[in-house]
Amino acid sequence: MLLPPEFDFHALEVFVLTVELGGMTASAQQMRITQSAVSQTIARLEQGIGATLFDRTLRPLGLTPAGRALYERATQLLATARTMVDEVREGAGQPIDKVTVAMSETLAILLTAPLLGRLGPRVARWRVRSGISLNQQQDFLARRCDMLVTGSSVLEKQEGVVHHDVIDDPFVMVFPTSFRGSLDALDTAEPLPFVRYSLDTGMGQRIESQLTRMRLRLPNVIEVDIVPQQLNAVALGIGWSITSLLCLAAMPWLIPQLRVEPLPRARFARRIQVVSRTGELGDLAAETAALAVDAIRAESLPPVLAQLPWAADLLAPA
Repeated sequence: MLLPPEFDFHALEVFVLTVELGGMTASAQQMRITQSAVSQTIARLEQGIGATLFDRTLRPLGLTPAGRALYERATQLLATARTMVDEVREGAGQPIDKVTVAMSETLAILLTAPLLGRLGPRVARWRVRSGISLNQQQDFLARRCDMLVTGSSVLEKQEGVVHHDVIDDPFVMVFPTSFRGSLDALDTAEPLPFVRYSLDTGMGQRIESQLTRMRLRLPNVIEVDIVPQQLNAVALGIGWSITSLLCLAAMPWLIPQLRVEPLPRARFARRIQVVSRTGELGDLAAETAALAVDAIRAESLPPVLAQLPWAADLLAPA
């Protein structure tokens, strides 16, 4: 049996993106084509298959039973096709055409140069993005990026996603060097306010969750969303905060201007991972994770541990 001419990989990509992004307008913007082109492609796909895929009476669009069946199989078929293309290109000595990788600002500072320096030839066109991790996860789900290097665990239960562990990044407390208060009564450390890391970030949510477990009720006086704001505010004596060893590794020259202490109780860490889609990019994600382990342990952490030798006890063995 010959497949209908309307049934091709481009049509399946348009259909899958429309499902995952919740509408034709969003998928058109993602694919940089007109909404009319998306509508016509899906109409031709429905004509070729002989079944209606979307219930157009619903807002947002809903799938028909035929649409749900096609979506489940199309995602698997597209993943297989992408893997096939990557493997054929590698077998012919050709790099992967294009990869967009997203990282938090801190991880981008630490890992962009090692990534491009060691794995650069594996990809013809790299696009490296930094920003707020929760936004990046939405970009990943919408296929606007191919790989994440992240410390957020929001995608842990997402189907079709592979996680490659890198390192557990422990959290520590940072104070101005002049701070002499008690570490066991941090909620009464007034007039030194808590510099809160934005709840729009995965790290900020992780810290806030731990503060709740520690029963620390800290007024929301100062909130920032990038590490330089956080650490510079503390170094200038404006407040105190909770950060991580890798955040300190991004600004090791600032450590002498800080009093860095382990948490007195309920110590916690964030797990850094490389996240990719099942069956895509070949072994690139696994190689990126291995590279990140080496770069962090050999290059990023030593300047921190040289100034804070006690922090080595917070790290899991290599």
